[in-house]
Amino acid sequence: MFEHLIFDCDGVLVDTEIVAAEVVCRVMNQYGGDISLDNYLTNCTGKQISVILNSLPEQHTKDVDLHQLMINCEEEIYEQLRPVEGMPAIVHELPLPKSVVSNSALWQVKKAIAHVKLEDVFEGRYFSAQMVKHPKPAPDVYIHASRTLDVSPEKCLVVEDSKAGVTAAVAAGMHVIGFVGASHILPGHAEALLEIGAKSVASNYKELKQIIIDLVK
Repeated sequence: MFEHLIFDCDGVLVDTEIVAAEVVCRVMNQYGGDISLDNYLTNCTGKQISVILNSLPEQHTKDVDLHQLMINCEEEIYEQLRPVEGMPAIVHELPLPKSVVSNSALWQVKKAIAHVKLEDVFEGRYFSAQMVKHPKPAPDVYIHASRTLDVSPEKCLVVEDSKAGVTAAVAAGMHVIGFVGASHILPGHAEALLEIGAKSVASNYKELKQIIIDLVK
């Protein structure tokens, strides 16, 4: 049934989402954003940093270069890369060809994959939201990946941790497994992913491996 396995990057392969939340919350509050860490994790995880920063009150950012602010945030976040527990090993072991589909910039995806030593698995099959008009939660980047890979959406199995990512992959017509094994996950997140269309949820790398093996038998 399934012919291709797609992973989101941040929060699935690398544990950057908690770092991103801490960095971006600090910056947003510095410029009048007034956002808590829990609020960010609930409502902003999986979205592009540029989109989040563009929501800042205009009166606080009139003289601020938001693009440079985004770059500063990204550089700080990606200096603190670490793999999600157990994920590099199981990605090597799982069947099917594999790709990465991410809202992050292509340079970030490449750096993350190199950091967790998975370049030989993905063989350059990286898809970034910067390749399409609309980032997740729009389905554009997943549709682009499907067409480029020449694999129909219903034959793609996707692992996503965020509501934005699950929404995007479901809208593209793919089978989605929610993953809640990274350090940024709050209580109730698994239920939220199921409500928006994830077919199942894995709470750690062992559960994820078993779900995928069962699906591709």
